[in-house]
Amino acid sequence: MGSFVFAAYYTGLDAVAGMSAGTVTDHGATSAVGPLFTRGDALGHTGVYALAVAALATCAVPFLRHGARVLPGGVILLAACWSFYDSHIFRPKGVFTMLGYAVAFGLPARAASADTPSAA
Repeated sequence: MGSFVFAAYYTGLDAVAGMSAGTVTDHGATSAVGPLFTRGDALGHTGVYALAVAALATCAVPFLRHGARVLPGGVILLAACWSFYDSHIFRPKGVFTMLGYAVAFGLPARAASADTPSAA
């Protein structure tokens, strides 16, 4: 459910603050840009809250199966969600946020694979 809400609301952010604000700017209605960014930010913030819920669920399942080894990835994942709240993908903070997501998703996968016997 969190992933669905994230997808819907973050798409709303892009539509309102990205496409709409760009369109009104192109047509000279620059006074409308501020309110569009305000609405877009609200949509994006709700989306990031939902992403954090999905991240918690993503961490809970491997934790139940593999124990505390997956916690470092979960902590990094939640930190990346917190950072994403106001950084989006914009450098420099957003770049580190995206790297945090990459590390965060890789760590639990690596921890879980330690339980899998190799096929020798």
